[in-house]
Amino acid sequence: MNHPTSREPEQDSVGPGPSSTNAATAIDVSSRRPVVISGAGPVGMILALELSLHGIRSTLVEQAPQTTRFPKMDLTNARSMELLDRLGLVDDIRSVGVAPEHSHDVVFCTSMAGRQVGRWKYPSVDEMSEWIASRNDGTTPAHAWQRVTQIEVEKLLMRRCLADENIEVLRPWRVTAVTQDDSGVRIEITSPVDGTVHTLAADYVVGCDGAASVVRRAMGLTMEGERGVITFCQVHFKSRDLETLHAHGQFWHTFFVGGGVGAIIAQDERDTWTLQTSAITDGVRTEDIDKQELLDAVCGRHLDVDEVLQSSVWHANVLVADRYRLGRLFVAGDAAHEVIPTGGYGLNTGIADAVNLGWKLAAVIQGYGGNDLLDSYETERRPVAVMARDWSFRHLGVHVEAQQLVDRELVEADTAEADEHRHALEEYFASHTGEHESFGVEMGYVYASPVIVRDDSPVPDNDGSTYIPTTLPGARAPHVRLPDGRSMLDAYRDTFTIVSFVGKDAATELVDAAAAANMPIRVLAVDDATVRAVYEADLVLVRPDGHVAWRGNSIPEDVSALIGAVTGRVDTSACLAITSVRGPQFS
Repeated sequence: MNHPTSREPEQDSVGPGPSSTNAATAIDVSSRRPVVISGAGPVGMILALELSLHGIRSTLVEQAPQTTRFPKMDLTNARSMELLDRLGLVDDIRSVGVAPEHSHDVVFCTSMAGRQVGRWKYPSVDEMSEWIASRNDGTTPAHAWQRVTQIEVEKLLMRRCLADENIEVLRPWRVTAVTQDDSGVRIEITSPVDGTVHTLAADYVVGCDGAASVVRRAMGLTMEGERGVITFCQVHFKSRDLETLHAHGQFWHTFFVGGGVGAIIAQDERDTWTLQTSAITDGVRTEDIDKQELLDAVCGRHLDVDEVLQSSVWHANVLVADRYRLGRLFVAGDAAHEVIPTGGYGLNTGIADAVNLGWKLAAVIQGYGGNDLLDSYETERRPVAVMARDWSFRHLGVHVEAQQLVDRELVEADTAEADEHRHALEEYFASHTGEHESFGVEMGYVYASPVIVRDDSPVPDNDGSTYIPTTLPGARAPHVRLPDGRSMLDAYRDTFTIVSFVGKDAATELVDAAAAANMPIRVLAVDDATVRAVYEADLVLVRPDGHVAWRGNSIPEDVSALIGAVTGRVDTSACLAITSVRGPQFS
């Protein structure tokens, strides 16, 4: 479950450092910046790091003086861990996250002092890693998921950004206006400290500035979906009262049934927790809520609270922007889509946005990518956001239905009828475990865009719940281990990769055509029957983001057209017409 963003005053977090610029420091307004990113939350910082991976400079503009001190998120899913591994971040994230032995179990009960009526047993990082190691058929991710609070994620990302010579950090500064023409973008930034205003020039601007995005307003975008589908009171708090909190054992989430949708989330398995509950009256203000009384009520007994960190009342939306690009302006993360926390799709979808857009902007700035490549960002990422939006709503429905099924008095009773009722509830929860098992939503989507060269193979159905490995162009290239233990995904990082199962020389024409177009490419020659069976074709062209751009059993006649298609400089339909000229295509 991810949590909504907050702009409360922050402390004990990473503020302006040696590579950042505050209002008292002169800003170079004479030079034009390749990319300006509005918002230095996780999505904005990951975008900056992705651009740097490809050698592109960027400027982060953030109004908050320091990184967040509130949890906001609690799960980086397996696909996100794969993408972050490309940036060298996995070990850092593991080091600040929940220890690998702790489970991801979800408990359903009437209260901490009441009856347990269901439990979703989800593996710890250690257990998930063992599962991944036990299989080598392409069906698993390369990395286990990770429970980690946004407090720690933002700190480590900001430290990386401040230490990166390709990233300029301007904070605290607020983007207050954005205008563009055919030649570039002008960005007005204002100091919240003394009101100083500067104007920056840039080639491109990306709004990673959340649900109230200034960039999105400048683009005139419409958010499609539903607003205010449910109202929550959220309380971040400190407590070491494990006698109360672990009454039903160690947990990741504990959901309360029979009194309105709500949960307590374990943020760090030490002392930091988050309560979310819909059991409040519409229109109530957070300052009018007695937090201790609220926590005692959901726990069913007194909870020893050391500190309330922050509280808010917020309205959950399920929205996706109608467009992701307008000329030189783009949106990503919460500026492009808002989801209900159920399923944890919010930030995880934003991470993939940042990687997808980052390498494409780099390709265009470096001169080998065309306009269709930038258009493909919206074409590819927007359907994924719509799916995440709809599935988050679907997961919420499980909790809402559960509230309707529960007779709380009967659950707490000691009768045969109560036993039967509790058993029915246990069966209900056992048959609705998909909230954190929807690998099809996380990894199973297949991009369809102008820069994907499809063959004649049908697109497999993606029911959202399961992941089926495939190298169908547009799909995530599957994780398979090589004999030396490395994952195939280790090769997909900062260039295109042609995976050849018929020797390095078979890719020579493709490599030469890529060099002529200044497209970075490497050859990965693999002689392994297990990998070949999963990868389905003799030659598989994989993009920097790990998605398949093309595959075949031989090089097409006009290989230059293939390179032009996957880089957005040649119409894909023309390439499709020539891919079957020389040798059979995969079928």
